[in-house]
Amino acid sequence: MRRKTGADTVGRISAQDDTYEQGLAAIDAEEYSKALELLQRASEEGHAQAQYRLGIMYANAEGVPLDFVAAAAWLRRAADKGLAQAQSILAWLYASGYGVEQDDQEAGRLYREAAQQGLPKDQYTLAAMYRWGRFGVDRNPAEMVRWYERAASQGFAPAQFALGQMLAKGTDVPRDNITAFQWLSLAIVNGSESAQKALMELTQQMAPAEIEAAKEQMMATARDHGHTLPEGERHVGHVY
Repeated sequence: MRRKTGADTVGRISAQDDTYEQGLAAIDAEEYSKALELLQRASEEGHAQAQYRLGIMYANAEGVPLDFVAAAAWLRRAADKGLAQAQSILAWLYASGYGVEQDDQEAGRLYREAAQQGLPKDQYTLAAMYRWGRFGVDRNPAEMVRWYERAASQGFAPAQFALGQMLAKGTDVPRDNITAFQWLSLAIVNGSESAQKALMELTQQMAPAEIEAAKEQMMATARDHGHTLPEGERHVGHVY
């Protein structure tokens, strides 16, 4: 028997990638039978992205019957390979009890794994776990703030809004109007409608000099990171 070489391995991976890409193209063309065949072939050969996409097809009834059990099975295989997106969706399935037995501990473990790989939505969820003491963790304000900040720093508006609200009200953290102003302003830029009302309420409590100090600090932070704020962001924070 001929021994497999490094070139054989590369060729096999390339072939799996090609099959996966053909499967995605078939989905885009709404050729679902073809997509299912291609993605299943790549999945059975161990392609994590194909396993994830196949799981999503079953979870969304995308050209196949709705089947959360099959979705969970394929997502598990991708999650076990370390694919963050699969860990995230599988965590939701365990939290909700769709296709698997509901399990807060497993949901929490998977949310943490996805968060540690940098997914902002899951960093936000992990922060909420520490905020409320959910999914197998105790309340921990310090960890809550750390994970909210990681999600907020990636521009995730719900985390920016949560931080702004807590800092404005002094909930679980010392009150800090200037930093609250900054996070709420960024949340508005990133599409949070709730942050608009919160910022209006905050600015009504702040002195004009404090508002100007917050704006200056935002500009200084932008300069320190080697860029300028987008035009719309330079003008956030006016009393609406």
